[in-house]
Amino acid sequence: MMNKWTAGAFAIAATLALAACGASQDDSSGKIASVANAATKNAVLRPSANADENSWGLYLADQGKEYADDIGMKPFIYVIPTADNDIADERRKNDTDSIVHGAGSILIPGALLILGGPDASITRAFVEGLGKEVKPDMLKGVTVLVVSDASQKELLSKTLAPTGARVRVVSM
Repeated sequence: MMNKWTAGAFAIAATLALAACGASQDDSSGKIASVANAATKNAVLRPSANADENSWGLYLADQGKEYADDIGMKPFIYVIPTADNDIADERRKNDTDSIVHGAGSILIPGALLILGGPDASITRAFVEGLGKEVKPDMLKGVTVLVVSDASQKELLSKTLAPTGARVRVVSM
């Protein structure tokens, strides 16, 4: 079974090959460039605040491809729930525990951890809580990409500094 990257690369290569075969000598470069430009614009748009978790997961994965393409490992993606109820609170607690206990065994140097969700203030609160739970230097060498409000970059970077993580904050 082909993974997404292989299937995408194959589709782009096939499209470029077909475009090149049908083009005349003088207009082939323009057609190939327009096909390549169309292929790169298939980015996942930011979902609405009430979109399902799968939509947000795809969006966060796309942000990882755009802002952390230098990371070779597959990302660990956490969609932070926004609901204000016991179920969402429990989920955020379980996500925090998962990250804390995965640090060092699963989240190893070179790993990518992507955090985000529909509400930037809840994402910020989650990251602040995470910064208090993770032991110093437990995320050393791990890149944490927070998809939230870029104006919070300094605060979130300072919050996660003791963990040793390389923090990147990008706007939704």
